[in-house]
Amino acid sequence: MSMDLFLACVRDGKESEFERRLVDEVMGRGAVNPEFPLEEVRYVDGGSEVHVHKNDGEGAKTVSFRRFGGETFFCRLFELANRTGSFLFWAGNGYGVAVTDRAMLVHLPPGVEDDSLGLPFIVKNGEELEAAIIYGIGPSGVGDD
Repeated sequence: MSMDLFLACVRDGKESEFERRLVDEVMGRGAVNPEFPLEEVRYVDGGSEVHVHKNDGEGAKTVSFRRFGGETFFCRLFELANRTGSFLFWAGNGYGVAVTDRAMLVHLPPGVEDDSLGLPFIVKNGEELEAAIIYGIGPSGVGDD
């Protein structure tokens, strides 16, 4: 896809960070000839451009993905979001937010649901994440599980 997709780490509504190495560890697994630190990841069924946005130190606060797709990509992205306690957001066919665990909802920044992003999708795997991002549908049709 040509839209941008963002993974942002938050705790109690405030920007947080996670170890940068997790991006390479998770997204690099199963990649075709990966070069670290990742700036692009290719799998046999897709891939993405990868841009890690860091604070002053080595921790990552957000990661953006461009020209993304493929089953492997979405499975790895789900794992990365889940392991880092991050949420995903995008603009494409409308706007969207996704989390991998209902408990993450309390950590979202104030106003996320009021910023025209809509109700967060709660996804359980890469397939549901892809459906939310590409088609705007959740497990029960829209937004929630």
